[in-house]
Amino acid sequence: MVEKLPLLQELLKYHDEKNLLLSMPGNKGGSGFLRDEIGKEFVERLGNLDITEVEPLDNLHYPEGIIKEAQELLAKTYTAQKAYFLVNGSSSGNMAAIFSAFEEGDEVLVERNCHKSIYNGLIMRKLKVKYIEPVIDEEYGLFLPPDKENIYKALSEGLNPKGIILTYPNYFGITYDIGDIIIDLKAKGIKVIVDCAHGAHFGINTRLPKSIASLGDYVILSAHKTLPALTQGAYLLVNEENNLLEFYLRAFMTTSPSYLIMASLDYARHYLDNYGERDYEILIDKTESWKEKINKLNKVHLLDEHALNKSHTEEGMYSIDLSRYIMILPKGYSGHKLLDYLRKEKIQAEMSFARGVVLILSPFNTDEDFNIIYNAIVKLEMKDIVGETEAKYVSEIPIKKLEPYEVFEKTSEWYDIKKCEGRIAKDSIIPYPPGIPVVCPGEVISKEIIDIVIDYSRNKKTIIGVKDNKIRVVIN
Repeated sequence: MVEKLPLLQELLKYHDEKNLLLSMPGNKGGSGFLRDEIGKEFVERLGNLDITEVEPLDNLHYPEGIIKEAQELLAKTYTAQKAYFLVNGSSSGNMAAIFSAFEEGDEVLVERNCHKSIYNGLIMRKLKVKYIEPVIDEEYGLFLPPDKENIYKALSEGLNPKGIILTYPNYFGITYDIGDIIIDLKAKGIKVIVDCAHGAHFGINTRLPKSIASLGDYVILSAHKTLPALTQGAYLLVNEENNLLEFYLRAFMTTSPSYLIMASLDYARHYLDNYGERDYEILIDKTESWKEKINKLNKVHLLDEHALNKSHTEEGMYSIDLSRYIMILPKGYSGHKLLDYLRKEKIQAEMSFARGVVLILSPFNTDEDFNIIYNAIVKLEMKDIVGETEAKYVSEIPIKKLEPYEVFEKTSEWYDIKKCEGRIAKDSIIPYPPGIPVVCPGEVISKEIIDIVIDYSRNKKTIIGVKDNKIRVVIN
């Protein structure tokens, strides 16, 4: 009798399906390492390279040799003052940056649609939060990055903000030109942390969004999301002197760092330096050509910057990462059902939202891959993905009664979601994907929020903070 190995067996089964991976990680199931001979050798010897800190392999927590050299090369690639390998993902970099930049009780401006690790950091560091109002595109049902007006509005309403935490790009790959804003905020004495998890490839080609790696005080990049790196591999770029940083880095990272992850991070930097500009030029030529073909089918719409910006006041204010597709459906159709359909066609999308899906493409996608996407849309029967009435996003920030860290130790109970209107949330409620909270700890739960949670539950999508249609609320 074969011993039961549920995780390993399912992983092998998934690999045997030979799905087209249009999701993370950026190494696309290992194909991203096949760009040259040293990458191929890395893949072939992967199982033999899982070792620990022995001579002459240096030590990530106290680098003096090859790791130090690799990180210096990384800083040069991104034109940052200092650069660090992260083996616990961007989350560890976000935490280290927050603890290094701020002291307990500091007020911080925070972009609403930030990663869960940011919210965890706010609680653990006991920071006061002033949220930046989200921008919602009602036409396509998308969260957009905060514009200049909303950022400075939050700044003016804050009591004494010490810093700001931004996300660039957002989970759809949409950016806003924040370079001048960052420079101005820093001149005002505001510490700037940028979670650039989905933008590790930015700036390597002029047709991609601009890199802000040299601008923020702390810029965190998830190399594994878009580059040929192993999952959990990320970079922290630092552009200020802070003698606390390396302590917090060591505190939030394992003392047994994976040399496989670190080696893949070294390879990802090598890939950008040697092949990135040309490979992304070729990729974007393909994405734009196939975008036109797919849009002519008149079933889905692959969003472009002109269509996105026409409903906003400032033409060209938003940019889209051309290495991913934002696939939009007509109103009345379900992005969640489209995700399921693509999965049946052996296409693994990155995420779904009410009106569409996001596909993360890479230079390792072939013409045949694009043909597979095209043919899947040709075969798509629109009647099979008719959706329910759409839930609206929360366009206004809920009323905050308590700071997130004040809520942390409060007594709470699980309540039926339908009975929670007017109560204070104990936890973040985060529809996932895309991982953006509709309510944060300490905020009042509205009818609008309840409708969104019910909609996600009806579509059988994961919602962090919801259990058996109940959520935790603060008592007294």
